[in-house]
Amino acid sequence: MELRHLRYFLAVAEELHFTRAAERLHIGQPPLSQQIQALEAELGVALFRRHQRKVELTAAGRQFLPRARQILADSAAAVAAARRAADGEIGELRIGFTSSLPLTPILHHSLQHYRAAYPDVRLTLREMFTAGQFDALERGQLDLGFVRFNGPAPSAQIQVRELHRDRLLAVLPRAHPLARAGSVALAELAREPLIGYPQESGAGLRDVILQLARQNGLELNVVQEAGEAITQIGLVAAGVGIAILPSPLECVQIPAVSYAPLSDADAYLSMGIAVRRDEDSPLVANFLGGVEAEN
Repeated sequence: MELRHLRYFLAVAEELHFTRAAERLHIGQPPLSQQIQALEAELGVALFRRHQRKVELTAAGRQFLPRARQILADSAAAVAAARRAADGEIGELRIGFTSSLPLTPILHHSLQHYRAAYPDVRLTLREMFTAGQFDALERGQLDLGFVRFNGPAPSAQIQVRELHRDRLLAVLPRAHPLARAGSVALAELAREPLIGYPQESGAGLRDVILQLARQNGLELNVVQEAGEAITQIGLVAAGVGIAILPSPLECVQIPAVSYAPLSDADAYLSMGIAVRRDEDSPLVANFLGGVEAEN
């Protein structure tokens, strides 16, 4: 049985007239009759009673009719779903992002643009440190990630496209002498007690700060580690030490804390979008197209 047999049957069942059904199908009446006979022979039942001036459905034909309609409807729906999937209009898109990203326009602009263009795609968002995103991309657990990372991708399987650079800030107790400076060099912080990310956090900022220190021949005095930027700012307010964070965190205003940009030329943290090099999903392609349009 082929779908065309069902379409022929449906036309005759709705018209109850072979000639009109043939005209509707744009085929000749004799071939239509032959196809219906072939269908009946395959099923082993008569679907129509043929009289000289009229055609009627048999009991078997009446039972077959709604199921034939459903099969044809399901077939059309399957074709439409396949085409929409090929165009990236349906499915699930898994996106990673770092904790500071919601403080920038990049995330909400990208998501708003994409949701408006592809409302039937399910978005699954995961807050993750950069290293965790790279790992999840390699394992196929993420489709793309907004990462904080300076330099080339750490794996040949992944490519990163830079979207934006944020200046690094010294987060200082308001009473600190450097808090009144317009900007601060990293060398001025070398002897200060610093609050940083733990190595196991996978935060890209930690590596950037260490690289800056090496470039300047400095050894930083890290006295406290905290895995969350908000925690680091709170510890600065409590007088534990000084933190270095990207500029979007300046929106966190605590009376006991001041922010001063680092003056070093390389004191910035990139925001990039990471994908697998062999990624061919139309979902990802559509999202990246929207990000390019926004940036």
